[in-house]
Amino acid sequence: MFIPMFDHFWWKFINCFGLVMKLAEDSRVIMMLVSCIMAVAFILNIHSGRTILRDVVNALANRRLKAKLDRRPSPINIAENRVTKRQLKLPLKWRHYEDLPMATVLENNGSTVILRIYTALNFLPHLSGGELTGKYHFVEAIFKWGTFRSEHSIGKYQFCLEMQALHRCPQETGALEFLTLSYLFAVSRVKNESLKGICDNLKWILHPGSSIELPPFELESLLRPFTGGHYSYHGTYDNGDVILPTIWLINSEISHVSSHQLAHFGALYRRDGKRNSTNSRLEQPLGKRNVYLNI
Repeated sequence: MFIPMFDHFWWKFINCFGLVMKLAEDSRVIMMLVSCIMAVAFILNIHSGRTILRDVVNALANRRLKAKLDRRPSPINIAENRVTKRQLKLPLKWRHYEDLPMATVLENNGSTVILRIYTALNFLPHLSGGELTGKYHFVEAIFKWGTFRSEHSIGKYQFCLEMQALHRCPQETGALEFLTLSYLFAVSRVKNESLKGICDNLKWILHPGSSIELPPFELESLLRPFTGGHYSYHGTYDNGDVILPTIWLINSEISHVSSHQLAHFGALYRRDGKRNSTNSRLEQPLGKRNVYLNI
């Protein structure tokens, strides 16, 4: 039933198109009109093709990114019997971490606490040297917490808080794009003075989407520079909004935080309205990846 009907309309279309083309031969105006219509159709077809191509490219890129993330899961336990010692060619170079930013903002995104700074581009803190092939500029710092549930562990020893500082390198250098510094904290009776400005202001950002501007302070007071003695491996960074492939540099010097300060993190609310008592990811297998102790 449908095939004869389709043939009928198809032949009607062919006859009408032939009539239009015959008129176009006798009229310059009609010829110009037909040319314009065909040009617009051609442009729309190209645009549609580009859109489809862009969607395909994005899908392939997302698929490649997911495959890369699947091959390098984080966090891991750093087993000292599987660590490879590596002599650094140069010490790590820390620039502008001691400078005072124009503004410092603390945010609860429903998954973690995010610290961002605002400063002139030429004063943006950045890290280079060591085994790095480019300059990595500070993006943000986040916190992962829980009772003996930091993300990374060393020799199966679990910590209660981990501060992770994401950095990014411009891709024209050919270096890997993201780098993350990790600082581990153990529970102590003594307050951590460097974290005091963070912990004391968490009460103002209890609910997801809330933020507060802090009195500016030097980033160096939180991200203590180290020039060696750190672990490194390829893994993933997750702030609750985005997951990125990253080089991890994990400081082997353990800091301290009081149980009272830790309780401020656990009092925050998640997106589902429940208390965010812990936000650490589960330990993942190392697989065939290498973990280095850089000395």
